[in-house]
Amino acid sequence: MRRWMTTVCAICRMDQRMASTLVAADGRSIGRVLVVVVTGGMFYGFVFGIWRSPLQALYSAGKMPLLFLSVVGASAGINTILARVAGCDLRLAQVFLCMVTAFAITAAVAASLAPVAALFVACMPGPRSDPGLAEQAYYRLLLLHVGVIAFAGLLGNWRALRLLEIMAGQKHRARRVGLAWLATAGFVGCQLSWLFSPFLCKPTQEPHLLPKEYFQENFYERVWHSAVKVAAR
Repeated sequence: MRRWMTTVCAICRMDQRMASTLVAADGRSIGRVLVVVVTGGMFYGFVFGIWRSPLQALYSAGKMPLLFLSVVGASAGINTILARVAGCDLRLAQVFLCMVTAFAITAAVAASLAPVAALFVACMPGPRSDPGLAEQAYYRLLLLHVGVIAFAGLLGNWRALRLLEIMAGQKHRARRVGLAWLATAGFVGCQLSWLFSPFLCKPTQEPHLLPKEYFQENFYERVWHSAVKVAAR
């Protein structure tokens, strides 16, 4: 356990030594990093869904790491092309390692904030309380969780930039590539999160694994609608 926590801390710090170790080991490093993605994602996913019910929490715990890894798989190809356009001759395996590392840090940061999110969940009216209060709690918690994941994602990509700088060899090129990758991950992540929804089930619906509202809204509409509902209260 102590060794595992040491590994997580080293990945989150992403100092010169850790970045060099990941680059040197290349493909062999992915296994350790994947463990952090899965465990951190499951931990925060559980807190994400627990407000609705323990069953929804289990669904969300399984879907969160799948979402992170799906974003990596869906955008690794285009990110390799973007890196080469920017003058960084990176292989697909190197791009994959950088992206998985970014999501490992994202998952670790999100997991570290899970107790704070859980405290908010505990203080909110439950899904079986007054319908108006339950609806407001749903929208507030949805915005909270989206904000936590967005913050963790920004921090994860920023820390993983050190790994990209070593691979690219030039800081200014690495930063341009990192910015492009951040935009790609944000766009792809938003779209895929809608396909993987719900993580936080509405109080008027029974807990479920697969989405029932594919064509009724999208990610941006749901977040905007939630913000309007909270602001109007």
